[in-house]
Amino acid sequence: MKAGRGSSWLGWAALLVGVVIGGARGAEVTAVLTYTTGNSGAQVHSSPAIGPDGTIYIGVRHATQAKGALLAIDPRTQAMKAGWRPEGFVPKDWVDSSPALSRDGAVVYCSSVDGFLYAIDASNGREIWSRRVGISSYSSPAVGEDGSVYVGSGGVDKDSTSGDNGVHAFTPGGAEIWPTFKTEYRVNSSPAIAPDGTLYFGSFDGRIYAVNSNGTQKWVQTAPVSAIVSSPAIGADGTVYVGSFDGYLYALAPEDGRVKWRFATDSGIWIEASPAIGPDGAIYFGDGDGQFYAVKPDGTRKWEPITAPRRIISSAVVRSDGVIIFGADDGLIRAVDADNARIVWTHNTRARPAVITEGEEIESSPVISPVDGTVYVGSMNGKLYGLAGSGTGAPVSGYSPWPMHRRDVQHTGRKPAQPDGGRLSNLSTRVQAGNGATLIAGLAAAGTGPKPYLIRAVGPTLTSFGISAPLRDPTLAIKRNDFGDVLFANDNWGSEGDAAQLTATAARVGAFPLPAGSKDAVVLPTLAPGLYTASVGSPEGDAGIALVEAYDADVGAPAGRLINLSVRAQAGVGESSLIVGFVITGPDPLRVLTRAVGPGLAAFGVGNFLARPTMTVRQKISEELRELRTNAGWTAGLDSGDIAGASVAAGAFSLAPGSADCAALLTLSPGSYTIQVSGAGGTTGEALVEVYVLP
Repeated sequence: MKAGRGSSWLGWAALLVGVVIGGARGAEVTAVLTYTTGNSGAQVHSSPAIGPDGTIYIGVRHATQAKGALLAIDPRTQAMKAGWRPEGFVPKDWVDSSPALSRDGAVVYCSSVDGFLYAIDASNGREIWSRRVGISSYSSPAVGEDGSVYVGSGGVDKDSTSGDNGVHAFTPGGAEIWPTFKTEYRVNSSPAIAPDGTLYFGSFDGRIYAVNSNGTQKWVQTAPVSAIVSSPAIGADGTVYVGSFDGYLYALAPEDGRVKWRFATDSGIWIEASPAIGPDGAIYFGDGDGQFYAVKPDGTRKWEPITAPRRIISSAVVRSDGVIIFGADDGLIRAVDADNARIVWTHNTRARPAVITEGEEIESSPVISPVDGTVYVGSMNGKLYGLAGSGTGAPVSGYSPWPMHRRDVQHTGRKPAQPDGGRLSNLSTRVQAGNGATLIAGLAAAGTGPKPYLIRAVGPTLTSFGISAPLRDPTLAIKRNDFGDVLFANDNWGSEGDAAQLTATAARVGAFPLPAGSKDAVVLPTLAPGLYTASVGSPEGDAGIALVEAYDADVGAPAGRLINLSVRAQAGVGESSLIVGFVITGPDPLRVLTRAVGPGLAAFGVGNFLARPTMTVRQKISEELRELRTNAGWTAGLDSGDIAGASVAAGAFSLAPGSADCAALLTLSPGSYTIQVSGAGGTTGEALVEVYVLP
């Protein structure tokens, strides 16, 4: 879907027409929850998981004894969840792994250093079942789409026969799905589950494994020359990212394990933290030398690393506003601007803030409440912290494919399948055109081959719909990227003897019929994947209202699909508002980015831009329009980071931070929608309205 979205896109956008994500300057956070997880010997290595009811589940260990527990903490009462025993669920040894929850949150899974995997009733903390998986288990469970549970375990080094070293698979009821997938050394790495059910994990034997859903090996990668403890993350395109003790972050092709690239840490020190992925595809992780890195999807640096005085084992979490949060062994929790590495805020958990001492490390990976944005993270000082304040509030990124440790707040370790049946099939707008009024529509097609599209510029026929001053004789010209020669053009539809074909196509796509011999303009081009513009004018130089429409003329054809539709035209207030309609077809919802660009057009030489646009997206249900989203500044909400990342993924030009340009991320069901763009405070000018299908 990203094909063709390079520098040429910007030139095309300029004819239709670096993001800096502003962190919360002067942001402050305070500990609204400080829950002591046990006696003075307790430590927290586990990352908290959050249940659907808001309960926080976390594992603890005793520093000097073989004792541990799984706790269930109610953040409202700051006490153990009602129905649970005060000491929590107590296995025979430490609980270093991060708990995972079933889809409905009714069951909590955790492994223990005692070598067992436990299924625990979330309502009362009682054991449902347990299964021995090895001599020990530090691996966090993963939960499949069907509720199956996967976990790694450890045994005697170089023992590949007993099944104590490897990965185990169980049904939700605890039955073994397939025999242990055996490795030579222990598996502390937590499995990651791809949409097709493939498991990815590393081992202390220095190998990275891909295992099919039936328990057979898909591939093994032996490029690392040291142990892998880091848990893999799965990118939007399926790329597997994982760190190694050899000091490299690896990017592996999901189909065969081929090393696409590897990124070396500056000191060559080991990587234990699991990668997190931003909405723009950047990968974030820390290393044993206290360096926190940002790596672009091509394996190059995004920015120079942030330095902490102690190692970083905590895995980062990426918020929807473009802030990244992680802990370090110096006892500090840091929030960083994803765009420029600026520290937004820090929170010091040390008993003596100026002194770094052993036993106060933050090796737990943060999680963020989906309800209020509170940041939860554990410490080796035996406390669970809940941080809130002006530096919090944004949820976990909703656009990133893998924004945190174990991917989601329930720690399933699973990347869900993205529905692919939705299609962007039509865009239309009615606006003043001709006599110098710019009306340009754009479309971007992706796919493997050419496909027909129906494009119309309707003028005189609009009188049938009550328009008293239509554009009397519109012309239509189609260019690729709007550069070079006109590829297709028309003045009066049917003038080339194709009236029957155009009529039949219009009926098939649901367009209203045009009277025979009218001066409306229509083309039915077959377009290869690429970027195109449709310009509406008039040979007589007059002005009037015109309707421009672009249809996918064969939605079901697999060769291509529309991935972007856009219109640049004059916008004002009231009846002069710019209204763009679009249609989504198919069996599945579609993720889209909608934008209304005014001030951003100045960078492309447009002088009379709409200075203060307001964008409202509505869905047409029966004869009514239901408002879905209104925006009057793309950085005004809590999802500016996701919007910036989605813009990169879609190939859209960047919007200036804090600008009045509008944008919204939406997942839309099949149906009809409108985007209304008005000028706040009575402002008028040219605006660019865009709808992007997101990869």
